[in-house]
Amino acid sequence: MKTTKFFTGLAILLVLISSACKSQQQKAVESITAEELKLHLDVIASDEFRGRNTPSQELKIASRYIATLAESYGLKPLMPDGSFFQGIPLEVYTIDQVKTRMRLTSKNGAQDFSFPHDFGIRDRSYQDMEISGEILFVGYGLSSAKLDWDDLKGLDLKGKIVVMIDPDLPDGHRLNTPENRSILRYRSYNIGGKGAAAVLSIVSESREKIFEEKGSIFDSSPRGVLAKKLKTLWVRPSQQRYVRAEIRHSVAKEILGITQKELIDMFATIQRGEQIPSKKISGKKIDISLKTLKRKDKTYNVVAWQEGIDEQLKEEYILFGSHHDHIGTREGKIYNGADDNGSGSVAMLELAQAMQIDRPKRSVIFVWHTAEEKGLWGSRYFVEHSPVPVENMSAELNMDMICRNDPGHLYIIGSNKLSSELDAIINAVNDKHIRMTLDYKYEDPKHPDNFFFRSDQYPYIQYGIPAVWFFCGTTEDYHQETDTIDRVDFTKMTKVTRFVYLTAMVIGNKPGMLELDIRPEITQRGEHNLKIQWR
Repeated sequence: MKTTKFFTGLAILLVLISSACKSQQQKAVESITAEELKLHLDVIASDEFRGRNTPSQELKIASRYIATLAESYGLKPLMPDGSFFQGIPLEVYTIDQVKTRMRLTSKNGAQDFSFPHDFGIRDRSYQDMEISGEILFVGYGLSSAKLDWDDLKGLDLKGKIVVMIDPDLPDGHRLNTPENRSILRYRSYNIGGKGAAAVLSIVSESREKIFEEKGSIFDSSPRGVLAKKLKTLWVRPSQQRYVRAEIRHSVAKEILGITQKELIDMFATIQRGEQIPSKKISGKKIDISLKTLKRKDKTYNVVAWQEGIDEQLKEEYILFGSHHDHIGTREGKIYNGADDNGSGSVAMLELAQAMQIDRPKRSVIFVWHTAEEKGLWGSRYFVEHSPVPVENMSAELNMDMICRNDPGHLYIIGSNKLSSELDAIINAVNDKHIRMTLDYKYEDPKHPDNFFFRSDQYPYIQYGIPAVWFFCGTTEDYHQETDTIDRVDFTKMTKVTRFVYLTAMVIGNKPGMLELDIRPEITQRGEHNLKIQWR
């Protein structure tokens, strides 16, 4: 009789404990609200932060803002010096406007064009360069069998100065579809990868109008490069050393030897969906002299953590990641980056609050990565200089662009590359709590858009750490001045943030770390996995 009462009482106690646990987790989930997400995003994506470029004072201020809030929410600094900041050394280059020029030489003599009034440099980083070559005009500059359009067919681009036009494509244009955005965006990279010495893009009619009406000049903001080479590699369409530049219409007319009407007709031809014949510009050559000024600087990952509640498992970690940088300003326009990636950055602040209500057995690390837009610098640096052993990282959950497109749809990238458990947990949490349509369209490293390599989960995967990118997809506002807070779907953003929290709790409370069971050659986390090829 006493035994029966004991077990009955124990069963009731377990039910009560279980209910209490569920109640705490439900409170944590409900603490993630659209109102608070908007409150933080109103700051991070405001004009005052001027697009959070790397490097910039505004990005440093954003880092300080995030660290201050993280501390106020109860997170602790993780860096050995007791701070929330992991400094990444940079070399910062500014174009010397006096010594930088573009010279067109023909039988009629030489004509110089100045930076940044006549032409601008589009490269992610500046280098001192001296380039000279013959001129080749390639129309729209697109080569795609998929789109049945090839402006480069039969052309030898090696060593050439390649000129192409960059028109605004109207709605309904056969090339202007969401799935084609990356193909069109990487036209100049494709040309450079074929050996061109330089790619000169003639600005669109709408941009030329802005130049004329507002007296704008091309962007001349400083560009940073890593002061120390990293072991992790970032996949780019081409590693060829060449110059990507933009030119005004007045410059284009001189180079091509055409009238204003002929130039406008070229834009109209492309806008009708027709190709313009490519041709060599005989009797002319272009010399480009690019000179820079150098200084040293730093950019910062913001790194915080919360200790796990289990004495043994707290030495293992689950990581939340996002990037808080964007692309800055351009010709007087501010690229606020509300979706990319203000959304993921402020979602992590909500996750920090939720973790104060109900936290897992394992410890949780929060990394707001810097300079994702420059080549995943922050995440690459963090895995190579982690303040905790990478061997103890169970998983990394990356949030980048989580607030747009179909409210019930979400892309999952990377979850099935190292651990079947990670993908299974994500799907189980979704089926039980979230009920979104999970789309694996972009998870293939061979997908032409290269999304697998384009966000901060990738360096973790390179180190053999199971990682996933929660992603809502690109929009027409991607890397445009229109990526602003008024276009954010805060209901979807809330749902995705809660999804990530619930996923983290399962991974953080399971008896063991996520098993590496997909690729036979990857059995342990660590730097040795860098030899593995992913494409």
